[in-house]
Amino acid sequence: MRILVIHQYLWSHYKGKIYSELQKIVDKHKQDELLVLQTSINELTRAKLGPADRSIHQYNYQVLVEDYYENIPNWKRAQKMLYWVRKFKPDVVNVSGYYEVAMNLVVFYCRLVGIKVIISVDSTEDDNPNIWWKEAIKRFVVNRAHGFFNYGSKATEYMIKFGAKPEQILLENNAVDNQKILSIYKEALPDREKKKEELGLRPFNFIYAGRLMAIKNVANLLISFKSLGNKDWGLIILGDGAEEQKLKQYVADNQVEGVKFIEGQAWYNVPKYTALADVFILPSYSEPWGLVVNEAMVCSMPVIVSNKCGSAHDLVKQGENGYTFNPYDTNELTEVLRKFVEKPEQIKTFGQASKEIIKKYSPEQVAQEMYDGFKKVTHEN
Repeated sequence: MRILVIHQYLWSHYKGKIYSELQKIVDKHKQDELLVLQTSINELTRAKLGPADRSIHQYNYQVLVEDYYENIPNWKRAQKMLYWVRKFKPDVVNVSGYYEVAMNLVVFYCRLVGIKVIISVDSTEDDNPNIWWKEAIKRFVVNRAHGFFNYGSKATEYMIKFGAKPEQILLENNAVDNQKILSIYKEALPDREKKKEELGLRPFNFIYAGRLMAIKNVANLLISFKSLGNKDWGLIILGDGAEEQKLKQYVADNQVEGVKFIEGQAWYNVPKYTALADVFILPSYSEPWGLVVNEAMVCSMPVIVSNKCGSAHDLVKQGENGYTFNPYDTNELTEVLRKFVEKPEQIKTFGQASKEIIKKYSPEQVAQEMYDGFKKVTHEN
């Protein structure tokens, strides 16, 4: 079985781990071969988060263009993708999404020449406004696939709506490098109190980690935090982006105390700051999944996640390891924050629940389910 995977960015460290695990499985079967095409090095919005770490990509891969994704025209992407499809002669191709012209051309070409197609889906119905003609195009592309690797149950619901059959759902999982994240977190813990003192942090802290963009809804998070008015709790905002100055101005103008802004970090530094906090928050208006939730749960943290994030529906067990909320309702978020402020003793029990829940969301498990999916669509035993 010859497996070809087409992905967008080499920078995606979590995918690097999953593909590395997939390579290990493939190597156990001498008749199988894996090739991963990375379209680009990174995307422009993540340019400040550090270069792609090639050392974590322990699998057979090719970078199609050594540039940022947005700088590569669709025709060039399609040309290079189709070149490798013809050269590698795969039995099955896994493409990322159904929204990019070049990827869709690969789908149509594969169907034309009899190559099986699996689409990786990170979208949900809540992601973007659903315009009828765009939905029609999505439906057309989706119905060309033989199977789907979905990032959670909400993505599956979306594909079923478009006509995918339940037996075509080959994966409902998404993972980070659990072991690496936990290792970095544990290394940082002994210096936790010292570092908190250096940064002027409060005894307890909520933390948001991600880009500072309007869709991430950090503005409403600040409004909700301000309403708490508790001097024992602070808020760490880790990241940078277009909204940074606006958010800082709000804090200054409204004299919101206890907020600490920290510049964006490379992925391997984020757990060091997670170690300084107690409860993780992802307040986004829209998020296909939100892998930062996985990372926080690996570090045994309670999580507060917007119900517009895909991971909220699979990873958050209400009242057990965290809470979900309506991102448009600042009062609701304030009340959820207050649950931890009033009962900080539940932080540990919620964190332990997170640690247990996240165990099955591992790169090893994702890789195995991917391999099983490839075997299923190619009808090999």
